[in-house]
Amino acid sequence: MSKHSHAAILSIFANIVDEHIASLRGTLSRLAAPSPTDEDLHQFRVTLRRLRSAWVTFGPVLPCRFMTQWKPRLRALAASTGPVREWDVLLSDWLPAARHGLAADDDVARAWLDEAERKSREARRRDWELLRADLAAPDVPQALADLERAVAAFKRDGGADSQPRFARSRASALRKKLIRRGRQPKRASAPRLHRARIAAKQWRYLYEAFYPALGVRAPKRYRAQLRKLQDALGEVHDVEASLARLAQLMTASPPASIVSAFHKRAAAARKRAAKSLRWVRDHRAP
Repeated sequence: MSKHSHAAILSIFANIVDEHIASLRGTLSRLAAPSPTDEDLHQFRVTLRRLRSAWVTFGPVLPCRFMTQWKPRLRALAASTGPVREWDVLLSDWLPAARHGLAADDDVARAWLDEAERKSREARRRDWELLRADLAAPDVPQALADLERAVAAFKRDGGADSQPRFARSRASALRKKLIRRGRQPKRASAPRLHRARIAAKQWRYLYEAFYPALGVRAPKRYRAQLRKLQDALGEVHDVEASLARLAQLMTASPPASIVSAFHKRAAAARKRAAKSLRWVRDHRAP
């Protein structure tokens, strides 16, 4: 890679970071308002995930010191939003789905679900207040300002150059990572499939958020396949996370009918993931 191309790619990265920082500031102001919405928090999480994915996409050209300094800071900020997200998934998806699948005479499971929902809402409310306090702390906007200053050194005058070779090399690298982590999805451990999901997400963000900035267009069908794969792998992760949350919350173990419903759904998700992974293996990264 020439020095000119290297500098051009760094400048593109800096512009992407600035755009995401502006979006994060907007969502932070809404989250600090008297009545923030769940959608505000969702947008904050999505924007932060996309921003962190930029470190993966542009990693080969980023200075080591910059990578070492900023990856853990952004990871810590993202981790603070995790508990609320897990309660949301549990309350909006997994517990209602388990209830829908219960037999009409399964009163024990229904009573257990009633208590689980009540306690989950209380826990979600507590974690939401803790998260709002964390996001309102002065070190969050300070971190965004520090990052803005740090990437200013990467900017250069003039329009952005098209970088198709770099873009496609990153897509190829993420494809290899996903295929490696997604081996044998019907039997692989949930943690390894979670890492495969992260790779799929990073790859999709490359196509949706970073390809246009690099002057390249990705086919809609590939983006759609990656979204399907990410959703399927997400269900495999969510069943483990949901059961772990419930184990911490409840004194009584979940009835067998509920555990069975959770694992049956995860098994179906593994089959869908296997189908999508076969498609990815059969098609080169565009």
